[in-house]
Amino acid sequence: MIIAEQKYKENIIEYIIYIRQIQDIIRLANCDIEEINKLIIDQYKTSEKIKIKIRDWYLDLINLIKTEKIDKQGDFGFIKNIIDELEELNQKLLNQENSYKHQELYRWAKPNIEEFKKLSNNANEGDVKTCIDALHSLLLLRIKNQTISSETMQAMQTFSNLMANLAFEYKKLKS
Repeated sequence: MIIAEQKYKENIIEYIIYIRQIQDIIRLANCDIEEINKLIIDQYKTSEKIKIKIRDWYLDLINLIKTEKIDKQGDFGFIKNIIDELEELNQKLLNQENSYKHQELYRWAKPNIEEFKKLSNNANEGDVKTCIDALHSLLLLRIKNQTISSETMQAMQTFSNLMANLAFEYKKLKS
């Protein structure tokens, strides 16, 4: 909750990936608040008042997962909406005459985006969602201590650079 609020203000891409991590944790705990309490909330070194707020936040997310029927996979509706906004912003920046930096970062990332779409059988996904999916996958591989090839790391760096710039532009737009 506290980290999510900070990430939302500072970097929308990190926020999305963080919320995806939270979704993964909730799913691994089978939407059981007591399991989440034991694994996560009890580990916080903070007041009981803050722990109650964190617990309530997790309970709200659990209820949302159940309501939106995404207990097996998928993003929250509010995350999908943010990704849609980012897709629109990406297209706007690609079509703007003075967005040279974004256009150059996109040019570097585009072949890797297309390759990742092929590998993940998601040819119809938007480019922003594809980059976020890839970066989330990288995080999961790191958590599992999997070996990551230098080619994959180079591709991920192009996604990361593009998404960092998009997050910067999004923050400017929302300020």
